[in-house]
Amino acid sequence: MSKWFQNNDVTPFHTTHGRMFWDLAGQEPKLNQLFNEAMASDARLVTSVILKHCGGVFEGIESIIDVGGGTGTFAVAIAKAFPNIRCISFDLPDVVNGLVGSKNLSYVGGDMFEAIPKADALLFKVFLIFHLFSFLLSCNR
Repeated sequence: MSKWFQNNDVTPFHTTHGRMFWDLAGQEPKLNQLFNEAMASDARLVTSVILKHCGGVFEGIESIIDVGGGTGTFAVAIAKAFPNIRCISFDLPDVVNGLVGSKNLSYVGGDMFEAIPKADALLFKVFLIFHLFSFLLSCNR
């Protein structure tokens, strides 16, 4: 940490590894798999709570995109619970390549900083927390 406080890197991870976490995970399949499994575990917990207590927020929505949706745990649950909603799990291409959707679920690879597909609703669950934390750390130095 002390080295990070003395430079202009965005995160301590970048200082230690010379690149952002996402870049490293995209090139290290085992790290990518472990990270995706961790995010899926979190998504299962959050999704169960949302569907049990807040399912009404999905009424009237025809399409939803989970930005940074990883392997699609949240989108799969929404697609099953609401078969009339078109769900997209949107993440980096190396995360979604090879994943197979269903009638109302698809996987789209891309960079949210370039473009996000259109939908009635966007979900930014974990993605914003990671980036907000990195931003705040860089601002408070």
